[in-house]
Amino acid sequence: MVIGGDSRSRLFTGRLAALIRARDGGRCRESSCDAPIRHLDHIHRWADGGTTTVDNGRGLCAFHNQVRETRGWRAETVGSGIVTTTPTGAEYVSTALPITHPVPENAGHSCVA
Repeated sequence: MVIGGDSRSRLFTGRLAALIRARDGGRCRESSCDAPIRHLDHIHRWADGGTTTVDNGRGLCAFHNQVRETRGWRAETVGSGIVTTTPTGAEYVSTALPITHPVPENAGHSCVA
């Protein structure tokens, strides 16, 4: 699903960025992390053909966004959750919060993933 953006673009912008931030509650989407979102990331990496859509986006803190780029880390969507696999094979699952309020019209910062 594309909301207010171009699925071929690398950036999560405007209403799409605001929707992802709202869905993730403004907090890092990694399991057991409560840090504020600093980056919007592609679950299936953009460089590997991932699209810039709400279903392929997630909010991450600065630390987890950098870790994600380290060799051996993987993320994939499974059902309504995201499974992150570490280089040692450990798996961590996170699920999105339900959106219970509308996304503000003027919300939207450009973010690179």
